[in-house]
Amino acid sequence: MTVSVLDNDEALQALASEWHVLWQRAGTTPFQSPHWLLPWWDAFGSGLPRVAAWHKGGMLRGLLPAYVLREADGPKLLPIGAGITDYLDGLGEGAAPLLHALLGRATVDGVARCDWIELPPWSPLRHAAAPDGWVARLDAGSPCPVLALPGIPPGIARKLRMSRHRAERAGGWTVEHAVPETLGAALETLVSLHQARWAAGGEPGVLCDADVLAFHRASSPGLLAAGLLRLSVLRVGGTVAAAILALLGPGRIFFYISGYDTAQSFVSPGTLLLGAMLEEAVAEGRTEAHFLRGREGYKYAWGAVDRMNTTLSLVRAG
Repeated sequence: MTVSVLDNDEALQALASEWHVLWQRAGTTPFQSPHWLLPWWDAFGSGLPRVAAWHKGGMLRGLLPAYVLREADGPKLLPIGAGITDYLDGLGEGAAPLLHALLGRATVDGVARCDWIELPPWSPLRHAAAPDGWVARLDAGSPCPVLALPGIPPGIARKLRMSRHRAERAGGWTVEHAVPETLGAALETLVSLHQARWAAGGEPGVLCDADVLAFHRASSPGLLAAGLLRLSVLRVGGTVAAAILALLGPGRIFFYISGYDTAQSFVSPGTLLLGAMLEEAVAEGRTEAHFLRGREGYKYAWGAVDRMNTTLSLVRAG
């Protein structure tokens, strides 16, 4: 077993193909794939990459991607993907050795703190013992409501039937999934709907941030090619009414961001599109729908139940 810490952009990019193979073999969510995290690093990476990689038998078996962020109160070790990523975790085997390798390098870097935010409930990092010289603490992270499929509450099922009847009377409805040739246009449709909806409430919305927008434009083609992206557009009477960007993982669908035309609220376009995507997820054999961070009321109306992320904080003793 060999654990190394990659510390430059070139080494990180050179790992991409091995990383992809590891994700295919051991991936739990698309947020751990190189198709999400490498574009994140290109868009937001402002520190020093520190990525622990475990090779065994000539094969990449485990990965823990982090970076050093230099702040006014001293440098800090954070997971690559922090901020816009709902589940931040390692990938594959060797959680404890990988963490220990990162903290060993952090000591050399003069880093005295590591905050591994948004650890999902299944992460082995929650149980990894801190190495000598470090003190660990677990704190509550964000709630991430999850719907066990195929269950949909009767009240929502009735609302969905009503939405479909209204959409039929308004000229019919269709759902289109983006393919490589239509991906750019579908993404711009989502951006326009999302921004308009938030602007109507006097707020900018996350897709008004130039870096976030650049990230999605850069990451979407790779995610789609890898089978990890589902960008769906709803049309009612031939007019765009809603769009949802979801991510796909083994047995799961992750609803990441959406937008809808408030002028078509009479057909509940968000409900209509979400219902269609959930039905497709069930037909594909998926057993969970993740609504990701936040306690928005609609998530619970669909029957989702909170699962709590965790923050693992490690501080160098003395």
